[in-house]
Amino acid sequence: MQRSHPTIRDIADALEAWACPAWAESYDNVGLQVGDPACRVTRAVVALDCTPAVVSDAVRRGVGLVITHHPLLFHPVRSVTWDAPTSNLILRLARAHIALYSVHTNLDAAPGGVSVTLAEKLDLADVELLATRDDAPQAGMGAIGRLSEPQTLKEYLQLVAARLRAPSLRYVGDLAAVVETIAVCGGAGTFLTQRAIEAGADAFVTSDVSYHRFFEVLRTDGSPRMALVDAGHYETEVHVEMLLVRWLSERFPTVEWLRTTAYTSPVSTFMSAEGR
Repeated sequence: MQRSHPTIRDIADALEAWACPAWAESYDNVGLQVGDPACRVTRAVVALDCTPAVVSDAVRRGVGLVITHHPLLFHPVRSVTWDAPTSNLILRLARAHIALYSVHTNLDAAPGGVSVTLAEKLDLADVELLATRDDAPQAGMGAIGRLSEPQTLKEYLQLVAARLRAPSLRYVGDLAAVVETIAVCGGAGTFLTQRAIEAGADAFVTSDVSYHRFFEVLRTDGSPRMALVDAGHYETEVHVEMLLVRWLSERFPTVEWLRTTAYTSPVSTFMSAEGR
């Protein structure tokens, strides 16, 4: 059990033993993004995204480290100036001596990671990974589990909306159909749609479902092979903040781990009274 204040490198080593960087997708950029790995940490903020509001929150609370799920740096930065959104945040973090570390698709793949925690949040038991890695069977993407009792899709959508505080759900499916086996993937998970069907899921809860992706769950007669539910990217992943706070607090109790007070989703939902 850690008793002295850990360095950023200590924290990174622990996270990477759980969520191996090799498990990150090829397009991803995980790890230390800003800062000195030798610096010691007494207080840290955890957030889904690195936004201006998160940086302001971190500065106000006097932290030395911000850990996010989504990386700030996805693409090479050609210059670091105050007038560009990404580099502005880099400069603000550096000026305040705040480091930034991101654990993204490697945390999606980690045991007990993003999708497994989402499944448990959505009342699923006997949860397993939906698709495991060939090189690491303990890791993989998505999760699948069962409800304690079957319920109609309408009832389950009501539970999903309430648990995720989702203002709306986009879906394909029969509201009267009975569902029991549920697949989930936090964030953009439509690449697992066919895997969810093959695994016998009655419904698949994920996000970022494009219009044409919804057609993929339909039979030749137009009936759904399973329900496909888009619950929102932020809504299906924001629980990662508390997941990381709890996990890190157990391993580094001398650090004050804080969940950001900032709401980071840039998306608002307009609900028309006349909409379908």
